[in-house]
Amino acid sequence: MTNPIWQIPLGQPPEVVAIGRHAHGFVPKDSYRLEDLWSLHLYNYEAILELDGQQLPVVPGTISLTPPGKLLETHYFGISVHLFVHFKLSPGPAHSVSAITHLGSAYESLYDELFDALERFGAEPSWAAARVWNALWKTVSLSGATPPECVVTHRAVRIACDLIERNLNRNLSAAYLARKVDVSPEYLTRLFRKEFGETILEHVRRRRMERASHLLQRSTLPIKMVAGAVGFTDLQRFNKAVRTHFGMCPRDLRLRGRVDEPKDPDLLRNSA
Repeated sequence: MTNPIWQIPLGQPPEVVAIGRHAHGFVPKDSYRLEDLWSLHLYNYEAILELDGQQLPVVPGTISLTPPGKLLETHYFGISVHLFVHFKLSPGPAHSVSAITHLGSAYESLYDELFDALERFGAEPSWAAARVWNALWKTVSLSGATPPECVVTHRAVRIACDLIERNLNRNLSAAYLARKVDVSPEYLTRLFRKEFGETILEHVRRRRMERASHLLQRSTLPIKMVAGAVGFTDLQRFNKAVRTHFGMCPRDLRLRGRVDEPKDPDLLRNSA
């Protein structure tokens, strides 16, 4: 029995198509295939999954990820309720993730994150997408899958990048990241320069601004909440950082996104 490993691109937030809680087990087995969508299932019951030719046991505190086009069969032992998300992902650099991940003590926090996404999906789809995105990053970090060669080749840089993406709302220093990946700050900085052509702190600043731009232009979160979501407790410092990076204040960046949005028919369909 081998746990399949998928390559999941997480450079952009997912487009959440459906999210909910469903009861199954009224018949002993069901199966489905989503041709264009990824699926996530968060379990609090026992079952058996048949996926990619493998039988995989599901226990409480398990999460599964299934790529588009894969047939997923589930064998139930009784009435079972799980939380699910169906979503699209944009192409880009990929991370390895196990088909089945045992979350352990992280189950409760990940359940809370996805349930918050479920409750806000109707009114704030961009907020829900951000919560699902964060849950996907957490799952990747917990899955224990070993990535093959990819755009980011050094293990220390991959782990540091995962930490950055999952913790943009926190204080991130070169010393902290280096300690987490068990190398010196100087060595990790050299690796970042080699991979990205920028220092660790420059990379963190860029990712904060890219995340802020997405939240400003694709959600209705107050600017103060956007600032907090990317690690700024001081609104003036956030305004200055956005102005330096984009050449305009957060309010104008948000307005620019709303003006530009009708030019993209996919965005129009997503907001309908």
